[in-house]
Amino acid sequence: MKSVEALSALLGIALVSGVNLYAAILTLGLGLRFGLLTGLPPELAVVSHPAVLIAAGVFYAAEFVADKIPFFSPLWDGVHTFIRPVGAAMLALGATAQWSPLAQVAAVLGAGTVALGSHSTKMGVRLLAHAAPEPGTQSLLSLAEDFGVVALLLFAYRYPHIALPVLAALILIMLWMLPVLGRTLRFIVACFIGRILSFGFSAGNADIPVWISETAPGANAVRLFTRKGPLPRLVSGYLVGNEFLAKRWFRLRRYPVDGIDKATTCRGLFTEVLLLPNGSSFYLTKEWRNCWELRRSPSKEGDLTGPQRIPLQDSAEMS
Repeated sequence: MKSVEALSALLGIALVSGVNLYAAILTLGLGLRFGLLTGLPPELAVVSHPAVLIAAGVFYAAEFVADKIPFFSPLWDGVHTFIRPVGAAMLALGATAQWSPLAQVAAVLGAGTVALGSHSTKMGVRLLAHAAPEPGTQSLLSLAEDFGVVALLLFAYRYPHIALPVLAALILIMLWMLPVLGRTLRFIVACFIGRILSFGFSAGNADIPVWISETAPGANAVRLFTRKGPLPRLVSGYLVGNEFLAKRWFRLRRYPVDGIDKATTCRGLFTEVLLLPNGSSFYLTKEWRNCWELRRSPSKEGDLTGPQRIPLQDSAEMS
């Protein structure tokens, strides 16, 4: 294959394999078997073997069902965190069989990396979708993914010169989304862990990170996630006095929080929601609930609670 065609095919395989590996194998196998895809290396002919197609079909059917179950799909995606990138690398190995050894190694590593990125993006979007009240959201996303996998892979092979910039744009969008998806994943994990720990454990001073202890020694800190307000959503930080401290891009940031002493609390299954008079709000995971209650109703002499400002160290590094 020519360079543009080869690169388009490689990026197409990598992207779609991270979303649905079994649909990608079925598309390649059936496309080869019925002549819809031509010009592929002979080494990829194995995916058109009946045994491979049957196995891919069975696993695709299982994934088709698993993707429609809201709270089971993250578990399925979690298991496939290792399967999809490895599968993409193996497909890339067959697709680049006629390349030089050095180029082939680079292609395999690149395909695995791109597949891991598209898989992470899919998993993050699915986790965000769990907050949607509509029960059909998961099913619609799953159907859109299946259609997109087939369409994008055929597009990459049949119209490589048009598909290449489209694939490159999708990769850039994926990279742009990774930070917010990473924050979402961290928040979801914290919610589940917090719900479990709250049955027999409450966070305290021992759970405050070193950088908070060094910045505001002796202060009563409460871990929060941003929900609504001037900050990006789901940023993790600590409420110290009337300020929210967070590390962003490896720098300590300091944000004033107005009206925190008048905040009201709405309880949920996995988190509490702190509502401020100015419309801003924060998420409070369950294991930190006692720290928040202690701040509002101090029971020990010397506790640092209320809206007072805590003097911070290293202020030159903050913005």
